[in-house]
Amino acid sequence: MSDETLTIRPVDGFDIPVLTALHAACFTAPWDQPWTQRSFAEVLQMPGAGACIAALGPEPVGFALARVVADEAELLLIGIHPEHRRAGYGRMLLDHMFKALRVAGAARLFLEVAENNPAATAFYRAAGFEPVGRRAKYYQGEDALVLAKALRAGIAETSK
Repeated sequence: MSDETLTIRPVDGFDIPVLTALHAACFTAPWDQPWTQRSFAEVLQMPGAGACIAALGPEPVGFALARVVADEAELLLIGIHPEHRRAGYGRMLLDHMFKALRVAGAARLFLEVAENNPAATAFYRAAGFEPVGRRAKYYQGEDALVLAKALRAGIAETSK
């Protein structure tokens, strides 16, 4: 664990290999599908898409990728390298995304999480996400929970 402060910055085109490497390190469950550099490039070219990298000094330790359409956002990916988990970096990165998505006009944030991933589910619940649905066999035969969080006061998580 580093004594350096976590910094979070937007990605640029040169970061795509870093995103790919972080994804491979962070997402190792049997239901996870690898993202290629092309996958990241294609998503980042979509309207409303954006990503950020979290780093300790020069070392990238995490990333998040989201997309905003109208007043709704979807958190497509968020991950912290396994060597840096349980240090609060994931929550710092998620809080950063909440602010960025509000600025981009999102009132509500959605995500999918594997139902059999209790650590991730607990992480999202602690951040204020509530279950709003289920997607059968979404991840290589594993069911996903659809979670939502209001990003602005007065927005109900369950309305869509």
